[in-house]
Amino acid sequence: MPNHFHHPHALQQSSYAAAAPSAYMAPNYYVSAGILGMVVGGSAALASNLHKVQDKEMTMREAFVDSLAKGAGAGVATAAATAVVSSVRLGSFGSFVLMLATATGVGYVLNSVGESVSEKALGAAKKK
Repeated sequence: MPNHFHHPHALQQSSYAAAAPSAYMAPNYYVSAGILGMVVGGSAALASNLHKVQDKEMTMREAFVDSLAKGAGAGVATAAATAVVSSVRLGSFGSFVLMLATATGVGYVLNSVGESVSEKALGAAKKK
């Protein structure tokens, strides 16, 4: 009776099978990460904005719109950071730092673009 655990080809196949899922992540994995980022980011923004609504600094509609925008940005940043980290093999700490740096960079760019668009819209509204 052959012992498959000591057979060299059996060992190679089992090692390859264990490594295969981490070598390629399905697009659904990134979408799921983005959705999670959107829910967490949007929820955190809404929690903060509800205090502003309570203090009459913004309306409930403004709070929801702002929270949706921040949630969408957090979702994009999370998906991008997940894609970058999954394409590089680092240890736990290195992956954490890379994910944090990527998400922060993407968030910074999105905020810069958002502020630029808002300023242009306000400038156009004042001219009218």
